This record gives sequence, C-alpha cells and structure tokens, in this order.
Amino acid sequence: MYDGRVVRALLLVFAVACGEPAPAVQGPVVTSKRTEITARAKLPAAIQALLPRHGVYIAGGGMVSSAWRVVVDYDNKTIYGGTTKVTNAPSFGPMSKEATAPLSSRNEVHLTRLAEDVWREAPPKDPIDPTADYDEIFVVLDGDEAFYLQGYGPIRRPAAAQAIIEFRAAASL
Repeated sequence: MYDGRVVRALLLVFAVACGEPAPAVQGPVVTSKRTEITARAKLPAAIQALLPRHGVYIAGGGMVSSAWRVVVDYDNKTIYGGTTKVTNAPSFGPMSKEATAPLSSRNEVHLTRLAEDVWREAPPKDPIDPTADYDEIFVVLDGDEAFYLQGYGPIRRPAAAQAIIEFRAAASL
C-alpha cells in the first residue's frame, strides 16, 4: 500500500508533467497584424532627432498645459522622461526636468507589450472630435516603420490611453 502523501506527490508530478510549460517571454508578443504603418521619414520633422531607431516616443502638452515627453530606446536600453513647467511649450523642446535611466528587463518586456498592443489596436469607427488646447502623440518605432497616433487632444483609444499612463509611470512622470 502507498502512503497518501506519496499518491498525492505522484499525482502532482503527473499533472505538472502533462501541462504545457509556460512560454518564455523574450520580447514583443506578436498576436495579430499591425494596423497602421507610417514610414519613419513621414513622421513630423520636429521630433525626428528625438526618435530612437527601435523604441517608443510619447509626448503631450498644450496651450494651458505643461509639456511632457517619454522616450524608450530599446537599442540603448534606456528610458527618458521630461517635463516642463512652462505652459504652451512644445513637447519636442527643452524640458526643465529631465531624467534618463537604464531600462530594466522587466520594464522592457512590459512596455514592449503595451506598445505592440497600441500598434494593433483597431482605430475607432467614429471620427475624432479634436481638442484645440491639448494634444498627445504616440509613436512606436521599428526601424524604418512606425506607428504614429495623434490624439488631436488626449488620446482616447483605450489601449493607448492606458499605455500612456504606464509609460509615464515607468519614466517617473
């Protein structure tokens, strides 16, 4: 006769052996086709010098709001965050508070997944109602291809709006 503990241990080993191992997370999770592709050269000239080769550029600001910017560079493994106290300043201009930090492996995986989700998020069927006094942009860069989302106000797509919150938190903004 077997002791009950041995039977339970054998059942546990059998259950684990029959299950599929969890996939290793190595980078972007590709779940579906990317929706909108913009050539890197067609992105606004004012931000070109700030764009990483592979990464994410997110910025916002407006006539009565201070500007902010987050840049994640996957090649250099860095995350930059900048803000300015000046209202009506361009989000691509100088920032009064800036910090660049190493991009942790955990944040790289998390932020990459968010960026890929934003790139794959279906555009809204209803036209955007522009806001004149505030704007956000979200750019995901993959070499010469990019995803460019302009909010014409705060970005309202659910995945993109949540990603902005999380990118800003990761950059300590």
